[in-house]
Parts: sequence; structure tokens; C-alpha cells
Amino acid sequence: MKTSVPQSDLTFATPEDSGFPYILFFCVFGSLVAHAATFFLFQVVYPQRVTIPQPAPHVSLLTPSSPENIALLRRIEAEDPALVANDKPTAPPGLVSAHYEPSYASPRTAPLGPPVEKTQGVRFPPAEDRLAPIDSTKAAPAANATVPAKNTSIIFADGLAGRALVSNPGIIFAYHASAPVEATTLLIGVSNEGKVTYTLIQHPSGDPALDELAIEHLRNVTFEAASAPVAWGFATFSWGGDAYVPASKAP
Repeated sequence: MKTSVPQSDLTFATPEDSGFPYILFFCVFGSLVAHAATFFLFQVVYPQRVTIPQPAPHVSLLTPSSPENIALLRRIEAEDPALVANDKPTAPPGLVSAHYEPSYASPRTAPLGPPVEKTQGVRFPPAEDRLAPIDSTKAAPAANATVPAKNTSIIFADGLAGRALVSNPGIIFAYHASAPVEATTLLIGVSNEGKVTYTLIQHPSGDPALDELAIEHLRNVTFEAASAPVAWGFATFSWGGDAYVPASKAP
């Protein structure tokens, strides 16, 4: 036969401990020790400052109610500095009084200046025309252009100065200049086969027809073959007497 266990009224069963609660005892004891240490620290080691309150304001009235006060008041009245001090300055003897008279009290005229001199105007001749000297000059007659006696020559410089010419035919003048011209300088590029493939005018002669004649002549010039793909240099045409109109045909 089984015996029934009595049911508890609590949801969670609390274990029964009949021993002494040492934990509570040590907590209370530790709290007392902490409070005692704090009291010792703030009351013995760092005591509170004792402040003396300021005395209340005290007003004493000095009245002639006693012989001592009467004697003090008489002494103060006898030594009053207000009786000695005097704001009025002392006038020295024999000082002459000057009467002030403002400047606007009496009318005055404006001060006279130096006499105005009548100057006579200086008569100048009329201005001349600035362009008169230019119009009066006559243009000098143009000097007769001298035709060089030597024939036209070609000079190769820079990269083409030491390169030999294979073919350099004479210049065929299909056009003749009637006025003096300057030398024509061209930058030319020569291929490895010796043909002139690039022509760039650097310094024109002043006559476009002669510049085109120089370009046409360079296309017929052949240089010696070389390994470089393109060799650059300068060609200068010094125009001679054969580039001008013959004297018999000149007007």
C-alpha cells in the first residue's frame, strides 16, 4: 500500500533550512563597517569647515544727548573741511580787467587783394596743316632694278648637303620675272630611291610663278639611293639673270 505525499500550497517548493543565516549577518556587518569608515573619513580626516557668519550691520547715532557726544560734535564742527575749501579764485592785486568784445560786433569789409592787372592776349599765327609737309614731298623715282649677271643656282643643305645627285637637268624657264625677286627656299623630302616626294616652301621669292617653277624642277631631280626612308633638307634657288625678262623684251 502506497502512502500519499501531502500537496504544498506553493507553486515552487522552498527548501527548508534550519541553520543560522550567516550571509545576512555578514552583509549587515559589512554595511556597518563601510558606514563607520565613511564617517571616520569625512569627520576625522577631513573635518567640516567652520564658517563665522558676518556680523549684522550696526548703526550708531551720534546725538547731543551726553556730554561726550556734545564735545565730539563741537570738535567736528570746528574742523569742518568745507569751511576751509573755497571755490572762488583769489584775484591778484593790480590785475586789469579786459572787456570781451566779439568780432562780429563791428562790421568789417573783405580784405583788399592785389590789383588786377589787365593782360593783353598774345597773338599767335594760325596753326599749320600737319599733312602739308607730307603732301609737299614728292615720291622719289624708283631706281632701275639691276639684273644679276650670273645664272640661277641651286644649293642643297642639311641632310642633303653630302648626298650625290644622279640627275639634275637644267631649269626650263617657261616664265620670266619682270621685277627683282628674292631667293626661294624649300624644305624637301627625298625617298630612299632618290626621288623628291615632299616640297614645302619656307621662304618665297615674292613671285608665285617662280616658286612653282622651282617645285616643278625639283620633281625632275634625282639623288643617289640611300637606306633611310626619307631624308629631309633645304633647297635654295638663287635666281640669276636667266630668270628675268631679257633686256630686248623689257618695255
